[in-house]
Amino acid sequence: MPQWMQDLITGWPMIRANLPTFFVLIVLIIVVIWWVMSWRYGDLLAAKNGQIELQDRQLADYREKLKGASPEEAKAKIDALERTIKLTVGARWEPLTKAQISTLAVKLRAIKKGRAQIMYENALGKELAQTILEAFKEAQWDEAWLSSGSDLGEGVVVGWSSNAAEVGKALVSAAKLPVWEKDTDKEVIGLIVVGVGINAY
Repeated sequence: MPQWMQDLITGWPMIRANLPTFFVLIVLIIVVIWWVMSWRYGDLLAAKNGQIELQDRQLADYREKLKGASPEEAKAKIDALERTIKLTVGARWEPLTKAQISTLAVKLRAIKKGRAQIMYENALGKELAQTILEAFKEAQWDEAWLSSGSDLGEGVVVGWSSNAAEVGKALVSAAKLPVWEKDTDKEVIGLIVVGVGINAY
């Protein structure tokens, strides 16, 4: 028999004689223990309740923003938006490296010189257009200039001259750019246009 039970049996006549006092002491002990536990864990429980309330508010906010859409539907909407941006604005074009500029300049020297207008659709293609212009200048195309343009399509377009096809081949060979030709049969005397369009690649 455990010692505490032996002590309880031995002291039972005295406890029985003072039963109301014993119950008051038991109640006081329980109240003190409850107060200590409440004091000890009250702040912790309040912090946890605060975190749960914050998460509930965030979840409600996400649900409101998603307008009832599931995570898969929300992802599909974001993917569609990214595709739209890619097709209408594009990604940033990498400018030509110094080696690519030099290689392109060598190829451009072999093409009959004239005027060259280098254009860019938006700011994401401006650096590439500037480095293409550098290659033209290095190849001693003195009448080459840079300007903004519009409706250039995807990739790099060359055109408005029968020599544009040769310039396009030089761009593909020197820099592996996605080049397409436009109106090469509509000769604008002595003018070649190179347009840096949307980078949808």
